[in-house]
Amino acid sequence: KRMYEEAKKLDPRRPCSYASHSLFTTPEKDAAGLMDFIEWNEYYQSWQKGGPAELKATLEQLHRAFPDKPVVISEYGYCACTADRPEADEMRINVLEGHDRVFREAPYVAGLIFFCYNDYRTQIGDKGKGALRQRVHGVVDLYGNRKPSWDELRRESSPILPLECSRQNGRWVVRITARKDMPAYSLDDYCLRAVGYGPAGIPYARRRVPVPRLRPGETHELSVALNFESLEKVVFDVLRPTGFSIWTTEKKL
Repeated sequence: KRMYEEAKKLDPRRPCSYASHSLFTTPEKDAAGLMDFIEWNEYYQSWQKGGPAELKATLEQLHRAFPDKPVVISEYGYCACTADRPEADEMRINVLEGHDRVFREAPYVAGLIFFCYNDYRTQIGDKGKGALRQRVHGVVDLYGNRKPSWDELRRESSPILPLECSRQNGRWVVRITARKDMPAYSLDDYCLRAVGYGPAGIPYARRRVPVPRLRPGETHELSVALNFESLEKVVFDVLRPTGFSIWTTEKKL
């Protein structure tokens, strides 16, 4: 409480929060309630017993305790950190998909922070020895090698729904829909890239089409011409202004 008051003296405009790992017990007594919004480190199916049903019940309990405050999930994911929970990337995918479904049904959940992107070195690590002791929370390993859950995190973090692609009158029509749930934000300066591949996986044609500004829930159709009869497949990517692909769809011909 004193830290919160001091922070507000220094900068009254900046929101303050506190990441709690005890909100699932007695939220009404938790220090997080003193803050401008609620942050919860959620680890059902990992550190905490229970699954999506218990997660939903706890979220509802938090909302009853703090009806006027948004909730940010400051950590969630799967950690294979004990002997009874060996490294299982399938479980990481299961937790990510199942928990996201619950979060998306709760309009008071304002943000999600998946923990974490990469395995990391730590003195309390459960894998490796010496300087390479590490915790295996990540969707990539200590050297950046991707696990299958990397693709799932990319899909779950995408601000668009799956692309709808069809051929019409010798052109491709691609339907893009911006999510209106988690994560939801306006898409500015995005573009659609289409690459046509011929035999032996050789790229024969490429097109880029700008995506107009899309607000959450909005849909737009783009027309793409790839006039090569010998194409065997077309790969569509929606790209951020940075060039990073937020979604990939492959269509075989």
